Amino acid sequence: MKGAAEISREIEKCLPAVMSEARKLSGGDLFTREDLTQEGIMAALRAMESYDPARGSLEGYVRTCARNGMISYLRRSWHESAVDDETLDASASGHGGPAAGFGGPQERIEMGEALSKLVEALSAFEKNALYAYLSEGSVSGAAVLLKCGRKKADNALQRIRNKARAM
Repeated sequence: MKGAAEISREIEKCLPAVMSEARKLSGGDLFTREDLTQEGIMAALRAMESYDPARGSLEGYVRTCARNGMISYLRRSWHESAVDDETLDASASGHGGPAAGFGGPQERIEMGEALSKLVEALSAFEKNALYAYLSEGSVSGAAVLLKCGRKKADNALQRIRNKARAM
């Protein structure tokens, strides 16, 4: 078992990378950034415990695990807020929940409708590629999950982006 001083040094080493990822993923929302930083630190600590030097550098592994932990947190938060929105009356005022950075209830409803239209416009492979990318957090990870080449997965994601821009 590691001592408090050793754990503290390890956190200090990974903190800049975790904070950088949290800043990128927070969308400018300070509260979300703080939550993501905490999630990232926890994921980084778990990564340090499961690290295998034969598989690559500690820094890269910790950064990847921290980022994946933050993405998982955002997915959970988005899902919880989407469920809450279904029960809210469209005229009710919003609360400071996880998706508060996306505007009030009406804006979130409109965004949900736009996302639904986008998903309907996707081919079966594009839907699978999107799910794989969201699950894995990278194009390479999505390609592995889809059991296809990285280029094929990347092309599908590019088509999704183009369709989203067109809408």
